[in-house]
Amino acid sequence: MIIKNFTEEHLPATAKLCRLNMQLDIMPDFLLREKTFGEPDYDSELTLLTFDENQPENPIGFIQGVIKQRPEEKIGFIKLLCVDSNFRRKGIASRLYEQAESKIKEAGVKKIRVYESYPNYFMPGVDPFYTEAVCFFERKGFKKFADTSNLSANLLELKYDTSKEEKSLEKEGIICRRASAEDKETILKWVEKNFTAWVHEVSESFKNNPVTLFICEVNGELKAFSAHEANNKGTGWFGPMGTDPSLRGKGIGGILLLKCLEDLKNMGYVKAIIPWVGPIPFYMHYANSKVERVFWRYEKILE
Repeated sequence: MIIKNFTEEHLPATAKLCRLNMQLDIMPDFLLREKTFGEPDYDSELTLLTFDENQPENPIGFIQGVIKQRPEEKIGFIKLLCVDSNFRRKGIASRLYEQAESKIKEAGVKKIRVYESYPNYFMPGVDPFYTEAVCFFERKGFKKFADTSNLSANLLELKYDTSKEEKSLEKEGIICRRASAEDKETILKWVEKNFTAWVHEVSESFKNNPVTLFICEVNGELKAFSAHEANNKGTGWFGPMGTDPSLRGKGIGGILLLKCLEDLKNMGYVKAIIPWVGPIPFYMHYANSKVERVFWRYEKILE
């Protein structure tokens, strides 16, 4: 067994490894690039591949770890992990994980979580469909502490017309519109102040043409936003979104949500993914969204 650091030349074969061995997920080359080299905290020492000595050109195992500074502490994450199904139960995942955990410990980190490495994350936890992964992480000492879910919305069935609601809001000086490149600095400052965790994703929405961010202003002052194509680009992901508490209950979030979903439909998507959801009833009400996948969140305290 040979372990190497992940490099540019390994990207196509590694993406193929993921595609062939993750039945519920897709991993085109461009998406693996976003998750690895597009990761703000990318660390080549924590991004590792395993090769069989008899097949040195094709990886049979892959792990990506990252360390992120959260408000109160640094946390390590196993962001991605995949092993060729033909080579499982041979200790490959263990070797990769133990090397990554060792380096995370060396950095003084006391806690590791699985997959939920926002803002640039692939999935918000372990889908229990991947039962091998559930068993693996539990054997390694991880404890389940919560769960979450991804919803999906059928974009071909929705009614997107919010003109009546918007006209009513305009009487109060409330305007909903697409953000423009000229808005970027103002919006990012406001998000940094009010929704710090989502600065990176909102910034990513400005890289798209047109900008994939809709905002709400009250007499010219920013009060709410809703984005899409800001993470896992090219897969129809919605979010993040946020509304100033003073404006909640006016239906603004629903308007911004529908504008984003209509945008996704016009881009050619038939389904939108609404990830890591808290308020399921909100999305059910406005987008008739359904729970599509459930994820278990795992954590390990390092001794």
